[in-house]
Amino acid sequence: MPTKFMKLGFDEQVLRRLANDSDSYVLDVGLNYYRGTPISAVERMELSIDGERVDDDRILVEINGKFLRLKQVPLAFTEYWGVKTPIRLHVTGEPLAAGPHDVDFVCEARVVYMQFAPGVYGMFDASASATLTVAENSEN
Repeated sequence: MPTKFMKLGFDEQVLRRLANDSDSYVLDVGLNYYRGTPISAVERMELSIDGERVDDDRILVEINGKFLRLKQVPLAFTEYWGVKTPIRLHVTGEPLAAGPHDVDFVCEARVVYMQFAPGVYGMFDASASATLTVAENSEN
């Protein structure tokens, strides 16, 4: 059966660390692909914690020392997301309770070198789900 997305088997490398910060929590996210990509190629990015979708306005994407709102990601043409360097999602609001949390991350991106027609690209799915544990007194 044909699929719109390439999905590689590197899911265990995607959701790397969940920790509290002073007024938020952070999630380190690796790329589930065999090569890096411009962050602007990401067409969909969503986060759910314990089954609840996190509002996009609460998420700041940190890449290469720069902070972007989700709506700014498609405009960040100069920022490259490498396979060895995770991005960090900062989620504003209350820190999470210590203990395990179910994390669902959805990430779909264009394969920028695989253009089939004007505006039509191959896509890859870099999504992952995992249970991550927030340690007592975890701070960034």
